Amino acid sequence: MTSLRWVRRDPKGEASPSAGGDEDVVAGRVDGDAGSTSPDLADDFVRELAEARRTADENHDQYLRALAEMQNIKRRNEERLKTIVEQQRRDLLLRFLDVADNLERALANAGAGGEALVAGVDATYRDLERLLEREGVERVAADGAPFDPMIHEATGVVPVAGLEAEQVVAVERNGYTVRGELLRPARVVVGQPGG
Repeated sequence: MTSLRWVRRDPKGEASPSAGGDEDVVAGRVDGDAGSTSPDLADDFVRELAEARRTADENHDQYLRALAEMQNIKRRNEERLKTIVEQQRRDLLLRFLDVADNLERALANAGAGGEALVAGVDATYRDLERLLEREGVERVAADGAPFDPMIHEATGVVPVAGLEAEQVVAVERNGYTVRGELLRPARVVVGQPGG
């Protein structure tokens, strides 16, 4: 293995070898290779370093651009989602306004007689059911159904003669699902066999 020995130049430009081994290093030449001088190696190193820095700067610039683009995409998606949610909210509120209009008409006709009030409230309830149906809301089967703790919330238990299994005997509050997922359980009274 060849080791290097540094050559110092005095102010007059003459070479004076530094202390070290006996290798053939004279005035910047390594192992007698006449074509490879220290300035050439230094120039190559400087060129390679400059190229590496340029590549690193380009990569860093590409990274910053990609990061900025990702942030812009995220911001645009958040704004788009916010717009969609707001539009859906407005649409739903507009549908509820139809129900409110029907209730207002029913109350306005309340003085005309009980039948008009009942008809108005019935029409309003039908509108509300249609609105919920359009939104994917369905009523949970409860009255007379087998008790299912996944969709029924028992508020009481009563013994009932002739039952073979627990069964809903009264519904205190309807339960609903939305697109197949439980929105609210039905509050029920459960009949138990016996009695």
